[in-house]
Amino acid sequence: MSEPTPVEFLADPLSAITRSERRNLLFASIAGILLAKAGLVPTQIAAFGIVLSVPEQSTFLVIVALIVLYFLGAFIVYGLADFFILRKKYQDYLEHVDTYMESWSLEDQRAYDERRSRVPDIAWLYRGSKPVALARVLFEYAVPILVGLYAAVVLLLGVQRP
Repeated sequence: MSEPTPVEFLADPLSAITRSERRNLLFASIAGILLAKAGLVPTQIAAFGIVLSVPEQSTFLVIVALIVLYFLGAFIVYGLADFFILRKKYQDYLEHVDTYMESWSLEDQRAYDERRSRVPDIAWLYRGSKPVALARVLFEYAVPILVGLYAAVVLLLGVQRP
C-alpha cells in the first residue's frame, strides 16, 4: 500500500470553468465598484448616440448589478461542485491515512526511522496541509463571493430613486 499524501487535495481546487467564472465575477465586481464608488456612471454612450438621464443612469447601475449577480450565481454553482470534489479528495486522504496506519507494523516503523535518519523530515507537509488547504479555500471561494456581494450592494445603493 502506498503512503498517503496530502498533495492531491492541495492541488488547484477550481476547474477551468469555475476559474473563468471567478475571473468574470471579479472583473465585473471591480467594474461595478468603480462605477458606484468613483461615480463613473456614463452620461452618454457616444458610439451609439445614447444620452443617459439620471433615471437611465440608475437603470444602468441596476443592469450592472444584475450582471454581477449573474456571475456570482454562476461562480457559486460551479464552485460548489468543485468544493464537493475537493472535500471528497480530503475525505479519501483521511480514510487512506486511517487504513495505512491500521496496517503499520513494527518493521514499518523501523524502516521509517531508518529513512528519517538519511532523508530530511517531511512532517511539515502533513502538519501544514490542512491550514494551507483552508487558506486556499477561503481565498479561492470566499473572497470572490464577498467581493461580488459588496459590488452588488454598492451598485444597488448607488441607484438614485425619483
